[in-house]
Amino acid sequence: MKKISVIIPCYNVEKEIDRCIQSLVDQTILLSQMELIFVDDASEDATMEKLSKWEEQYPESILVIHCEENGKQGTARNIGMQYATGEYIGFVDSDDYVEPEMYQKMCRIADQEQVDVVGCLYVREEENGSVVMDAQEREDAGRSIRINSEEDRKRLMTVGLPGGVWSAIYRREILMDHQLWFPEKIRYEDNYWGAFLLHAISGYYIINKPFYHYVVHDSSTIMQKDSMHHLDRLVIELMKVEEYERRGLLEKYHDEIEMGFLQLYFINTIRILFVRFREIPYDIIYTMQDNVKELFPDYQKNPYLEKLPQLQRELLKMVEIPLDKEKIDILAQGYRKVLRDWQKENGMLG
Repeated sequence: MKKISVIIPCYNVEKEIDRCIQSLVDQTILLSQMELIFVDDASEDATMEKLSKWEEQYPESILVIHCEENGKQGTARNIGMQYATGEYIGFVDSDDYVEPEMYQKMCRIADQEQVDVVGCLYVREEENGSVVMDAQEREDAGRSIRINSEEDRKRLMTVGLPGGVWSAIYRREILMDHQLWFPEKIRYEDNYWGAFLLHAISGYYIINKPFYHYVVHDSSTIMQKDSMHHLDRLVIELMKVEEYERRGLLEKYHDEIEMGFLQLYFINTIRILFVRFREIPYDIIYTMQDNVKELFPDYQKNPYLEKLPQLQRELLKMVEIPLDKEKIDILAQGYRKVLRDWQKENGMLG
């Protein structure tokens, strides 16, 4: 058994993949303890050729799997997990890279603290290496956090884990025992997977250092303009509600699930529609209003609402406002101005 299996979905990343792989083979943990599983998701460029060369160079530690049909990251990660044999599993996006000591320190802490998840902070940067967003420190970092009660679980659901699925390692036994698989052939699959991970773990540890470099490209999923895949996030959130109910969790954690739905389904999606779409899909907003009121008719009584930042509370008011296209355009222009002003104040715009 390897100590850790790292799963890397790859799709048309011929320009970035060498940097990613180099950062993995340069880890301070012995390469013989690592299992690097690259899943080529039917790339149309030279990604597969590059992966094959790396596999030839490190045949004992690198496994390359080629898919004939593109199934998106969820499918690729699921395939990788089926091949993984490590005590721990990690994920890396193929256009990102990691610090050399990341996995050695994570595995050591996981062993010492006997926790199911060890995460780290991350920095968000542009292709040229300039930092877009510094690591955000957390109050619960640097110590083991145990989940011993419903209240502990509720707190975890409200604070979440830092970064994405890529900034942590997970005890493989936990993932397999709880059948934690990603939704396939759909974007924003990590929003689903991460939500149910929180109900499977008994403890976690966050290293208070940024070991992961999340690189933002103009072609990145989150950056693309006018792309309908942004609406996949709505489907994912509806899937989550259905699965919460199936698992008997909706009543027990109602307020926390409701708050997460309001943020991810409505507030965050509105922000994306305002910023990433030149022509806003108005009908989608009307559907969002209806779904919030249908699924969570008493959402305005949620005790977590008062903790929302002011701007998020303002966006949430759109659920109840009768909207026509003109009003939506005015609200979008106002939000973009507020965002630009905030970015200027924080040195994110020239």
